[in-house]
Amino acid sequence: MLQKLSFRQFFRKNLPKGKVYILITVTALVFFLTLISINSYLQIKTIIVEGDIPEYQIRGLENLKGINILLLTESYVAENLVKNNPMIQLDEVAKEFPNKLILKFKSIVPLAAVKLNEGYALLSEDAKILKKSKTTRNLPIINFYQRLDYYQIVPGNKLDYKEIVTTLTLLKKSQDLNLKVESIDIGGLSMIEFNLNAKKIIFTAEKDKKIQNFELETIMKQFKIEAKDFKELDLRFDKPIVRF
Repeated sequence: MLQKLSFRQFFRKNLPKGKVYILITVTALVFFLTLISINSYLQIKTIIVEGDIPEYQIRGLENLKGINILLLTESYVAENLVKNNPMIQLDEVAKEFPNKLILKFKSIVPLAAVKLNEGYALLSEDAKILKKSKTTRNLPIINFYQRLDYYQIVPGNKLDYKEIVTTLTLLKKSQDLNLKVESIDIGGLSMIEFNLNAKKIIFTAEKDKKIQNFELETIMKQFKIEAKDFKELDLRFDKPIVRF
């Protein structure tokens, strides 16, 4: 007949197992608390903004605080900040351990204003919509043959129509050559008219814009040397056409 173990005998027999369970529990708890402590130590607490944009004008900075600096990527920072701030360019993301983030920004200057059915869309050189506005802010006005809807335009998106992309590249080159473009009429791929007071330059999106840029620069330099001016310059064809 089996004898019943006394409480003392039972305790002595099961004590080693109990010690193992306690040790595992304590170890797991210490490990968990250590992870929490390390994570808290590495959470971003300070964000330093450098560049020509005041910190208070940048939306979304607070969303970066509290993120583990080891897990934070430059693409994540860019995606969150540039999306909320179309008119800024993120030039650099620097991590300073254990919990400091340094961000370098540069403001994007609008190049032109596309006329919408109501107001205007201010565009960057790469056709990014920086802002919707009721005024042109003295920018060259682009009259696009397809009138775009003010309420369907979303800042941060791009107007990647070939005609507009080509126009912006040619406009930047024209401004670099000190040509004062007042407005631009886009009638289609083959008709992009730059209006410069009493002068006109005609481009096309069907011809390589690099070639048109080169031709424009070459002709302008030659006119300057010869002290000539023009009324109309047409760069749509293999050989530029000039009307005096």
